[in-house]
Amino acid sequence: ILMAITAAVALWFLSRDLVPPDRVRFASGGEGGGYHGIALAYRDILARDGIEVEVLTTAGSVENARLLTDGSADVGVLQGGVEASPALETLGNLFLEPLFVFTRAQSPIPANPGTWRGLELAVGGEGSGTRAAYRSLSEAAGIPPDSNTLVARGGTAGANALLAGEVDAALFVAPLEAPYLAPLFASDEVRLLGLGYLDALTGRLEQSAHIQLPAGGISLSPVVPRETIEMVAMVARLAAQPDLHPALVDRLVEAARELHSGRTAIHAEGRFPNTDRTSLTADAYARDLIRSGPSPLQDYLPYWVVAQINRFAILLLPIFFLLLPLLRLLPTIYRWRMRARVYSYYQDIRTLETAAHNADPGALGELDAKLARIDEELASLSLPLPYRDYAYTARLHVDLARRKIANRKAG
Repeated sequence: ILMAITAAVALWFLSRDLVPPDRVRFASGGEGGGYHGIALAYRDILARDGIEVEVLTTAGSVENARLLTDGSADVGVLQGGVEASPALETLGNLFLEPLFVFTRAQSPIPANPGTWRGLELAVGGEGSGTRAAYRSLSEAAGIPPDSNTLVARGGTAGANALLAGEVDAALFVAPLEAPYLAPLFASDEVRLLGLGYLDALTGRLEQSAHIQLPAGGISLSPVVPRETIEMVAMVARLAAQPDLHPALVDRLVEAARELHSGRTAIHAEGRFPNTDRTSLTADAYARDLIRSGPSPLQDYLPYWVVAQINRFAILLLPIFFLLLPLLRLLPTIYRWRMRARVYSYYQDIRTLETAAHNADPGALGELDAKLARIDEELASLSLPLPYRDYAYTARLHVDLARRKIANRKAG
């Protein structure tokens, strides 16, 4: 019965929503921004399988997290350091985004961010990923609130403010190729600040990593930067609703593998996507896909069928390991049950045998008749061949008791 119930539950999960939805809402970022471009790339890849991706233009990671939390989006890219509802799941870490700290070339701003005081810092507007990253950095570094003046200018506006000398430093969480960084790298008026104590900082920062931007990592002609720079990088991840259809998970993970598995100046090929040190619970199916790769069944079956089969296997494995001890006990339980069907007669045989030993001669006939009925019942028991000897032994005991009765009658 237990196995039948398990099979029924597994088949229900397998068949539930077998055919995937053909549309998914993807929270991106501002038009022309890096996250928006990534969302468009996912849209093009999922279109190959007939899945329509509705790209939701947002102000950035903070709004993406809000849309995912209130159910207005199904999936979206979240920058490391941006808080997200623990009810969400991650389909994997996607890439590293360095936290660039540019200062005026002659500025005495120290490498230890824990000592930053009285500075005007361009960190982007409210709701931007860079401002969220600065807040996380300041908490990790122990910078008291209001120690510095935060200027709501990011991207090109933040770069221009630093070049014009309007701020002491400008922070950006951005890919290496972000166009607004190019004038900063080319200018002799500003410098890229390498941060100190990065192992301590990244140990306190969720979704972060200690990286090195190698000399020449931006350009070799001219050489930019001129020396290796120690930096904090935020780990962007793909967050999703916990009930996202497994077939959509399958396609999104495969798209992530296609888009983000390549080599860059700051990480090796094949490092992404992954589910290392993620601040959100990893979707079980996504984690398995990232670890094991696509199923060979995809060469023969539609991807959405394979996704359901793999999902079924993931659900079944924990059940199997829970049932394994019980499965090992089944032969013992079965053997006990077969023996019990016979041994239940022994109490009656013993009682009748004792009664016959002490009974008056006139009562022996009734006792013998009762033993005869037990013998008939034992003879009629339907037992598998390996267990028939139990009934045969019991019948020998009955026969011995009846012989004793017959001897008393004859005596």
